[in-house]
Amino acid sequence: MKLPLLAALLGLLAALPAYPQTTDPDTQESSIDAWKRQVSNRLVSKRIYPRKSPAEGGSAKVLLVLDRTGNLISSALVESTGSTELDAAALAMVEAAAPFPEPPVEIQEDSLHLTAPIVFRAKTTLPRSGSLSQTESAAEQAKVDAKMRSICRGC
Repeated sequence: MKLPLLAALLGLLAALPAYPQTTDPDTQESSIDAWKRQVSNRLVSKRIYPRKSPAEGGSAKVLLVLDRTGNLISSALVESTGSTELDAAALAMVEAAAPFPEPPVEIQEDSLHLTAPIVFRAKTTLPRSGSLSQTESAAEQAKVDAKMRSICRGC
């Protein structure tokens, strides 16, 4: 009697789909979320803080329209930072980041519309020194800015 019961149980187990089981489905990142993270990382890697922009920074929202291969079709400013320099930098950042990673097959649309927040943090400057001329301090600031961009992309 145990043998038919065991055979039925094994038959039932064989009929179930073989999906990987995880203890917490919320911890597993979907391919769409992973793709959005890749797009975000690509954007952040192209952020440049414009020299003649407000020191306090700002945040903008940019609409990206991508095709099925990740090519940028268009971009538009949805929410302004309040600074024309930062807004232009946000749009330039999108152009510099293109092309983007190809979207996953789960996304069926031919054109994809994403709204990306772009944050420009407050600028830090070197303290003024009485021994440096304005040209020398500007050159020193440029060196520090370049070093910060190479160390801390997107900070």
